[in-house]
Amino acid sequence: MLGVDPDTLRRWADNGKIDVFTTPGRHRRFLRASIDALLPRTRTPRRPSLSAMGEPPDRIAAEFRRRVRTELTDQDWRGRFDEGALRWFRERGVRMSDLLLGSLDTSRRSGQERLVEQAEALGREYGVEARRSGMSLGEATQAFLFFRARFMAEIAHVARRRSLETAQAASLFAEADRTLDRIILALIAGHQA
Repeated sequence: MLGVDPDTLRRWADNGKIDVFTTPGRHRRFLRASIDALLPRTRTPRRPSLSAMGEPPDRIAAEFRRRVRTELTDQDWRGRFDEGALRWFRERGVRMSDLLLGSLDTSRRSGQERLVEQAEALGREYGVEARRSGMSLGEATQAFLFFRARFMAEIAHVARRRSLETAQAASLFAEADRTLDRIILALIAGHQA
């Protein structure tokens, strides 16, 4: 397992580098956990920030908004709103996408959490306003899922454009997915409040 000669392992045991016990027949035995502790640890490479990948968040946001504009016209729930309500949702949607992309662009955990909390607050506002506007929870969820799908599609384009390694792409998707889950739960809570 370790790729060393048995004499090396005995020497390590004599020097206290690895825990060992001796059987009544005076044979050395090593616990699996002691051996595992000596194995090199494989670390998942940390995903670089969007900017470090050469993907400025404002570029991603512009592509996301373009994608939404192109596909938004044929959504049934959109017709329920007048221009003022659409503007209200659009302005907060732009802010929410900026917060989401900001959270993916920073490597500091505290900075990410602060941005996600602000996006959650907007999600709650969305839920409250959707209910006030007469949308059912199902319709509000359907609208959110429309935007979520386009956001994740743009994240997929980033991963492809930058040829991210599998582990880095998976990390990017997982972070975006976790954040969007928190926002939809906040939207539901706001709608039910």
